[in-house]
Amino acid sequence: MQTLFHLAWALVVLSWPTLACAQAFPSHSVRLVAPFPPGGPIDILARTVGEQFSRRTGQPVVIENRPGAGGNIGIEAVARAAPDGYTWLFVPQGNITINATLMPDMPFNWERDFAPVTLVATAPNMLVVSPALPVGNYRELLAYARAHPGKVSYGSPGVGSALHLAGELLRREAGIDIVHVPYKGTTQAMADLIGGQIGMMFGAVPSLMPQVRAGKVRAIALIVATRSPAAPDLPTLAESGLRDFDLPSWYGALVPARTPPEVVDRIQQEIAAIVTSTETRRVLEAQGLYPLANTPAEFAARIRRETATWARIIREAGIRAE
Repeated sequence: MQTLFHLAWALVVLSWPTLACAQAFPSHSVRLVAPFPPGGPIDILARTVGEQFSRRTGQPVVIENRPGAGGNIGIEAVARAAPDGYTWLFVPQGNITINATLMPDMPFNWERDFAPVTLVATAPNMLVVSPALPVGNYRELLAYARAHPGKVSYGSPGVGSALHLAGELLRREAGIDIVHVPYKGTTQAMADLIGGQIGMMFGAVPSLMPQVRAGKVRAIALIVATRSPAAPDLPTLAESGLRDFDLPSWYGALVPARTPPEVVDRIQQEIAAIVTSTETRRVLEAQGLYPLANTPAEFAARIRRETATWARIIREAGIRAE
């Protein structure tokens, strides 16, 4: 009996560091890295979640926008950060599920360098064109591009991004010759789209709808399987015959690998509580973002599954990083 008591006591003592770590977190400010410029969906999510996390915990959250190299500069910074739970990364799915195949020489590896925390939100993507382009719908765009091969350019937030790949898929499936122009983020691409320097771009509804409503760009189609409440009158590319164009955006949270599992779980619980709250949901849905949380294990499984799917698509389409 005494032996069993000692064994039980030893197990309690051994668990103290884990319990203390989870209970003490967070004890100081958190750095939340958004690897794209201000104004896009990642920035919106980071600031919304960061503000609510600070309210809930009493600790400040510093939003650090670190754009460049299609998001890889900010991502690498998080990969090299201390695995203590105080540096987070908010990132779109393309940087996780696509770049592993499209850019195999990246200085970081998702399996090795990161611990998935949770999904944060999803958003439908859409195709928009510059007012300088004389087209009003997808069929007119298709006819114009075929009549002017190599003259229509499309912007993306960087080589290897999901929106770059969407353009490459459109070029392959529609049989049109369009030219990719990479930017450091959606904001810069949008500025050139409005100015007529590029002809079209893909992007998440939250990023593009304000400019569509203001009449600065023209919406052509959604690139998801069904119409969206965020733009109910806008048809999908699937309705035009491109059935493989079901490419919604999703955004997730990760931390450096070797972050203690109990800290990862605590961060997941906080983010899930924030994005599923009525207040946050109202704020995000008003901008076309749909909150969605899952467990670290579920998120990791989704990353592995979609990475395999994109790898197959990239190989079959013969797509290469520019």
